[in-house]
Amino acid sequence: MASTSAVHAPAIRPVRGTRRSAAARPGLTVVASPKTAGSSMPFTMLCTLIVVATLAALLYLNIQMSDTSYEITRLQGQSQRLTEESQALAETNERLGTPQELARQAREIGMVPVADPAYIDLDTGEIIGETSPAAQTEVNPELTEVPEKVAVPPAQIYDEPTAYHGMGNEGA
Repeated sequence: MASTSAVHAPAIRPVRGTRRSAAARPGLTVVASPKTAGSSMPFTMLCTLIVVATLAALLYLNIQMSDTSYEITRLQGQSQRLTEESQALAETNERLGTPQELARQAREIGMVPVADPAYIDLDTGEIIGETSPAAQTEVNPELTEVPEKVAVPPAQIYDEPTAYHGMGNEGA
């Protein structure tokens, strides 16, 4: 039959023995403090040098960024001015290229319009149509003064170049 009551065992206490003699235990002695490696001044100087170098580098980079920013602003302004100048020149070119302006400039330098044109047949070399010399204007076209502003300089054509610049690796 099962018992519902628990069996308790008596508690066992350890027996304390007598202490052994003090000779078995090592004795304590006074130890001198370890020598320090030196003062903390070199470490302090190193940390100060690192902080100062970092601040100097930061200041230098900020100055360089500021200079670069001013240079970018200046170049953007110059680019804007050049773009406006280019547009103005393109407008002037368009205006001067109109047929009316070309006719006016041709009259200024003594050219006259063709009354009855003639054509050349390129296969046979025959001239088709009758031409008559252009009527002379009151001024001789060869002696007409052309304003320097609209004058085109004569082309300079050379049979052979006078100086040879080469590829840049001659005489190496």
